[in-house]
Amino acid sequence: MPDRVSKARELIRGMRKLREQQLALERSRYNQAVIALALARAAPAPAVDPWSPPASSCVCTQARCASPTYAEWCRRLGLEPLFNRKHWEYAYAVGVFDQMGAIGEGSRGVGFGVGREPLPAYLASCGCSVLATDQPSTNDDAARWASTGEYTGNREGLARPALCDPQLFDSRVTFRPVDMTAVPDDLIGFDFCWSLCAMEHLGSLEAGARFVERSLQCLRPGGIAVHTTELNLSSDDRTLADGPTVLYRKRDIDSLAARLEAKGHVVAPLDYDAGDGVLDRYVDGRPWVQWADRPVLRVDLDGFVSTSFALVITAA
Repeated sequence: MPDRVSKARELIRGMRKLREQQLALERSRYNQAVIALALARAAPAPAVDPWSPPASSCVCTQARCASPTYAEWCRRLGLEPLFNRKHWEYAYAVGVFDQMGAIGEGSRGVGFGVGREPLPAYLASCGCSVLATDQPSTNDDAARWASTGEYTGNREGLARPALCDPQLFDSRVTFRPVDMTAVPDDLIGFDFCWSLCAMEHLGSLEAGARFVERSLQCLRPGGIAVHTTELNLSSDDRTLADGPTVLYRKRDIDSLAARLEAKGHVVAPLDYDAGDGVLDRYVDGRPWVQWADRPVLRVDLDGFVSTSFALVITAA
């Protein structure tokens, strides 16, 4: 009996030590983020607004999130203008559509893998008819995304009364389950389409590339597509090429752009400038510490530093 008691006490001490180490790591992570955020907020505004036309295919950076244009688009979308790559993706997509004249009364758009995005409601408020799509609820990944609050699987979950009058929303927004690896042939003639950090979850680099090519067939000639994805900032050689999340390298984006342009599509200039701000160098990672203003422009994914890259395409 004494041996069992001493072993139990030793196990408890070990668990307490591990917990103390975990808390110390979390405090360190939080302190690093707070300091980086304070330095970013104190930095002068960019001399030239990186959102200035013409639109480019580009990296999410501190400068792009410090722009007053970013703050304005966040305001329109009902979002806080955080140094947050997901907010930047929302804002950049609608900013590009607006700048390129894709949205307005009577325009038609289709979104893929929309989750709980604010875009369908905002675009409907601008007069657009929107088909919002996401993976079927029977898909194995649907439950995983639902557990994180990123999947709704119906139109009602996309309603944003603060952005769009409910009656207008009901008349202009429809929802349809769509597998992004098998986009239905009847989705055609749209003025614009988008997907935001969805193509990297289709199983492989090639599957995501094929989806982008297929999405352009949904557009009328001159229609605009914005697709964001993970960009591997660590290597143009090693990457995650298969699995639940893949990371596109610069060479993969270059290759995809060449494939699209060979078919007559126009890819907005590829801008791989990753910025030189403090938050362009701060990498979020484990332990994940959640707090309201948490800066998330760069993340550690299985040992690779990744960020969001927006690909802007005009259909042939």
